[in-house]
Amino acid sequence: MGAPHVLFAAWIRRHPLRAYVLLAGALSWNYWLALLALGWRVAPGSDATHLPGLAGPAVAALLVTACAEGEAGWRALWQRCRRWPSPPGRTLVLALSPLIAGAAVFAARALVTGQLPAWAQFKAYPGLPADGSWPAVVLVALLLNGFGEELGWRGFLLRRLAASQGPRRAALIVAGVWALWHLPLFWLHAGMAAMVGPMLLGWAGGLVAGSLLLGWLFLATDSVLVVAVWHTAFNFMVATPPGHGAVAIVLNAAVVVAAVRVWRAWPR
Repeated sequence: MGAPHVLFAAWIRRHPLRAYVLLAGALSWNYWLALLALGWRVAPGSDATHLPGLAGPAVAALLVTACAEGEAGWRALWQRCRRWPSPPGRTLVLALSPLIAGAAVFAARALVTGQLPAWAQFKAYPGLPADGSWPAVVLVALLLNGFGEELGWRGFLLRRLAASQGPRRAALIVAGVWALWHLPLFWLHAGMAAMVGPMLLGWAGGLVAGSLLLGWLFLATDSVLVVAVWHTAFNFMVATPPGHGAVAIVLNAAVVVAAVRVWRAWPR
């Protein structure tokens, strides 16, 4: 019999998707459950942060890729993390579409209320100190929330599933795994704990729609960078204080509408 680590590496090479899902969950859940065991909660004014746990999918993707595909797999993954497809202007509009749509919603609301949210309010990103500098907040959110999730969910899991299952079914499978992965956050994160109840159905539907839309965006561009920017931009619009309430509802509804169009356009 071989050494345990050799047998484990061989199992990963035979079952990369199964290994990825288990490893991504283990990495994220271990961190989040440790915070819960210590009695910490992520809430405004709290020193706790859930953000390092968001990097679990990316770390799992890197580890499984290294084991299953070696250096060639790492190089391909790195290319997807830095690819910005042509035409660059169109790609920029796609990647920043949550900011563009959010700005339109805020402008429309200002016509009624006469008020625009303070720029500094958008820095109150969940899990980060509100007094951080703008470059630091954006960089940490992009690395841990954007790349931390999208390198794994789209850059690894969706890409492999779509090759065998087709884009529709692959996006739905990713949505299911993605939803289960969030479970500890409903106890750890005050904002997500507030959704337990009827709002949870809306959250689940929005996540499925987001999986379809992000799946289409990734498969259309083959770029982790594009979907990471989109994911981060969307969270700045809906997860920070100015986006709570009506703005989040409007933007989530727009994602659902876009996801329906993706579903109809994709082959079975």
